[in-house]
Amino acid sequence: MAQTIELMDSPKVKQQQAPTGPEAAAVDERVLARRAHEAKKAKATAVHEADRVSTDIGSPLVAPDGTPRTVPNLGRTVTMVGMVTNVDVNDGPHPKNIRGELGKAMNNWYTKTVAKDPLMRATDSSHAADKRNFLNTHTNATSKGVINPKKPGVVDPKALSKHIKKVAKHLGADLVGIAAAHPAFMYASGSRYVQDGEAQDTYQSMTPDALAKRFPFVIQTTVAWDHDTLQAHRHHIGDMSYHHTSMKNAMLMKALEGYIKEMGYTAIRGAVNPQGAGLAAGLGELGRNGMMISERFGARIHMPDPILTDMPLIADGPIDLGVEDFCKVCRKCANNCPTNSISFGPKVVYNGIEKYKINWLTCYKVRPYVADHYGSCLTCVAVCPFTKPDSWWRRVGGTLLKMTPIKARPPVVHALKWIDDTFWGEFPSRRVKFLGYDTGLKVGEHNCTDPSCTANHKEPQIIPVGDVGFYAPIKKQTDVFVKRG
Repeated sequence: MAQTIELMDSPKVKQQQAPTGPEAAAVDERVLARRAHEAKKAKATAVHEADRVSTDIGSPLVAPDGTPRTVPNLGRTVTMVGMVTNVDVNDGPHPKNIRGELGKAMNNWYTKTVAKDPLMRATDSSHAADKRNFLNTHTNATSKGVINPKKPGVVDPKALSKHIKKVAKHLGADLVGIAAAHPAFMYASGSRYVQDGEAQDTYQSMTPDALAKRFPFVIQTTVAWDHDTLQAHRHHIGDMSYHHTSMKNAMLMKALEGYIKEMGYTAIRGAVNPQGAGLAAGLGELGRNGMMISERFGARIHMPDPILTDMPLIADGPIDLGVEDFCKVCRKCANNCPTNSISFGPKVVYNGIEKYKINWLTCYKVRPYVADHYGSCLTCVAVCPFTKPDSWWRRVGGTLLKMTPIKARPPVVHALKWIDDTFWGEFPSRRVKFLGYDTGLKVGEHNCTDPSCTANHKEPQIIPVGDVGFYAPIKKQTDVFVKRG
């Protein structure tokens, strides 16, 4: 069982207070100066912390303002080793890009480019010819409903937890979990995230610590991407597999938010980082590729912003699928990453969290150069050995790894990795045909066989034979902005 929020009020935590006044300000300035120096030295966004604190679950931490916190249980793949600075959503890739902070090419691609492919225009609002044709534009912009004043009487948290999970799955969720709220999961005070939508609420003035105490539970749901279409990574078919699940998630979360309010409880969207909540809720573990890896679907799950609530629930806990042991050996995502954005090395400490840290900037900046081919790469998700159909043979392999004692797992990992490379290939490149699209055709010269496609087909369409899909030479294209050693 995950730790509860009451741990924050324990006497053990209150005894260890942080410096206050001028002394605390001086400590903060030194920390910020060190972080700025390290970031400049590395020429990257990651911050490698030099100092650490106790990493035992429930160990006391103290925020810069003196507020007591505890170390949450996030499983084996992610460990909190220092104080986490709550992130402002305006410092994310998309907001930075909209403000023009990532360069003209990126800004032009994100704000002014209309996708040639109709599937892309209908499922990705940033590249639609008319955003009104994008479903999420309407769902995210709808006004927020009021909370039903008639709250149920005596409630059994255990029964209510089972009930709300059943409701979420009925509404379309493939996975659902409950996490104990923690300040480290929260975005910075006043910061809310719902992409292309409205996320304001009456609690935005509350600090992350106050929010976690006032609303002690987080409900996190996911919708899995279709496995077969995802195999067309670096193609419009793969884009569709990714983007249309975000549309499903928007409908699901809006309905679940309304259901919670109709039961008389608060439901806040956009206040919680989905990865932290997903790890604590046991939906999966964090892989080397920076993606949540689940037991049933591997890395092919979309993590929407979860619901923060005061509904009386029972929190789930982290799980151990063997991702920690597998990622140490595998490195398949790093080998196939077209921009070298995934590390081959060990974990680093970033903002108080020890984990595998990807270089999001190089991953993100490839997009203007490949816009005629696809919108999102997704290679690291598609090639991950955990990303397989939810079939019996996949469950057998997963169960074998999970049930093997940790110290005995390396030989099992090597065996499973060999099987994956042998039967699925070191670089999975299966040809995918879907709705008239064909990844066997060279993207850009003839995008698809669909007559509704508006791409400029300069050459006669020669349908090739075989089961291997076409993949653009991305390594060569990204040389324009990625320095290789």
